[in-house]
Amino acid sequence: MTILQEPIPMERAWVGSRLRKTDEWITPLTNADLAGIESALHAVSTRGLKWGEFDAASFPIGSLADKLSKISHDLRHGRGFVLLRGVPVEKYTLEEIQIIYWGLGSHLGTIVSQNAKGTLIEHITDKKPANLGDPNLRSYVTNEGQPPHSDQSDIVSLLCVDRALKGGESVVVSSLAIYNRILAEHPEYLLPLYEGYYHDLRGEGESGDINETSDVPVPVFSNYNDQFRAWFHSKKMRNGSRKKNVALSPLQIEAMKYIETLGQDPELRLDMQLEPGDIQLLNNYSALHYRHAFVDGQGHKRLMLRLWIEMADMGDFDPVMERWVRQGIPQRAWSKNKPVQALGNV
Repeated sequence: MTILQEPIPMERAWVGSRLRKTDEWITPLTNADLAGIESALHAVSTRGLKWGEFDAASFPIGSLADKLSKISHDLRHGRGFVLLRGVPVEKYTLEEIQIIYWGLGSHLGTIVSQNAKGTLIEHITDKKPANLGDPNLRSYVTNEGQPPHSDQSDIVSLLCVDRALKGGESVVVSSLAIYNRILAEHPEYLLPLYEGYYHDLRGEGESGDINETSDVPVPVFSNYNDQFRAWFHSKKMRNGSRKKNVALSPLQIEAMKYIETLGQDPELRLDMQLEPGDIQLLNNYSALHYRHAFVDGQGHKRLMLRLWIEMADMGDFDPVMERWVRQGIPQRAWSKNKPVQALGNV
């Protein structure tokens, strides 16, 4: 284990207070881009293909492919998040929107499963689960706010179909900027964060046991073969330790709370209200994300479509991170005959 002792450069470890003064993180779609999307949609529809049944080669988007290639580079080596703006969702059916979204995602990498049911495009909306308050419940099926966290893939993407009546703002924060603050202010937290925490699998693991956890602690920070990565999910970490019956040390608890605090620091975070047609793309190893609570009504029901994407050319990974946070949540055979508690009793 090699602990990075130098601060990460500001061009990657960005702060929200600066980005709020600029729109450099927003990439608008041009008329030519939209024409490419329309042509690609026509191409797959003519062949009778649905989303999930085709790859990038079958969804030719013209010059937009070059723009997505640049976005891919920025996600891996630059700021680590991009807002792509302007998909005219109002002119398409939900099925057509999903075809477009699948096609664009396929140009960025391999789309991976997000839960034990094998879901590839998840609908992020208030599903009003009956088991609200269940510690195993994944909060995206509710209208509740969330703490700062990472998802289990290289890239997480959200496409806004409709916003809420009130609230639901999306927040992103650089986990690399958080690292710099810890390095400067609380370097004693680095060792426990590099050593890691057991992760709660929330009943979506290989066995389907609600108490199953990762078999080893998973690092929050990793500097493996000079590839620095961060990954943080305090709920999975706290519940993993509890289910594993491993007491967290005071230093482990303090370190976790400090990341949660920094993730909500107005100096570091960037809030945005995703509008219909916006696509947010985020590297889970360099940025955290979360959302505020929301209320639907008056013709608005917040709906985000989510993709988890595994990218090529990501470099070396700590083997523990590779196993436990990178490749999505595999579809489980047992889920055909058993409800998945984490997804809500609806």
